[in-house]
Formats: sequence, C-alpha cells, structure tokens
Amino acid sequence: MFDFLEGVSPAGDSTIDTAVASTLRVHRGRGIAIVLSDFLTTGDVSRSFNLLNSAGLEIFALQILGPNEIDPDVTGDVRLVDCETGRTLDVSSARDLLDLYHEHRQTQRDWMASQCRRRNGRFESVSSGDPLESILFETLLRRGWIR
Repeated sequence: MFDFLEGVSPAGDSTIDTAVASTLRVHRGRGIAIVLSDFLTTGDVSRSFNLLNSAGLEIFALQILGPNEIDPDVTGDVRLVDCETGRTLDVSSARDLLDLYHEHRQTQRDWMASQCRRRNGRFESVSSGDPLESILFETLLRRGWIR
C-alpha cells in the first residue's frame, strides 16, 4: 500500500464534484470516503460532502498542501501565477499579502473542518513534504484516524 501511495503523482483537473459523482455511480454500501485534495477550489464542497454523507459514507478529508503553499517564501515585488487557471496577479509589498494569505488559509481550514464535523466526518491538513510514514503513524494515528 505504501509503494502505491508513494508512487501516485498528483495530476488531473477534475473538480471534487465530478470525482464524487463518478465515485458514487459505482459505490454501494456504507463505509468511509477518503477525499485527498488541496481543497484550494473556487467551488463549494458542501454539496459533495452532502452526497457522500447521504450515501452512508463517513468523510475523511485530507488536505495536502506543498511546503510553499503552507509557508510561501516571497519578498518584495512578485507575480503570482495560478497553476490551474494560468491567471496572474502582480503584487508589491508581499509581506502584507502573506499575512492575508495565512489568515485566509486558516479560515478555509476551519471552514473545511466544520463541514466535515457537521457530517460526522474528519478533516486534517498535512504537508506533501512530510514523509508518508510520519503522516500516517504520527499525525493521523494521534488524531484517531488510524487505530
């Protein structure tokens, strides 16, 4: 299982809505739904989480962010490029922007956690720079995801 998980390359441009809908077309029975995403989406995951919950699935949402997404290293004037849409934003005074970014990321994390809790699910955010064993056997074990 570790070899498979470590060998998976992040890719694709499917939305969470599309992925959940295609999964539920073939899924039968109760269980858990492990949703791996950066959750940096313009969409609202509420509908997708409602569908998973209504299908009898307990939601385990794991946000995976790159180290630069968690703690960007920017100073001075910068041009930000959205890797999914290609849109750009030129910014001067990056320090002020970083403060807003961290505040927004924490608000989004809190909102995601509340969306999962409302459906008796779980949410955790991890870094893609952390070793898989550390995520599984320290973070997720400590949070009760694994017994």
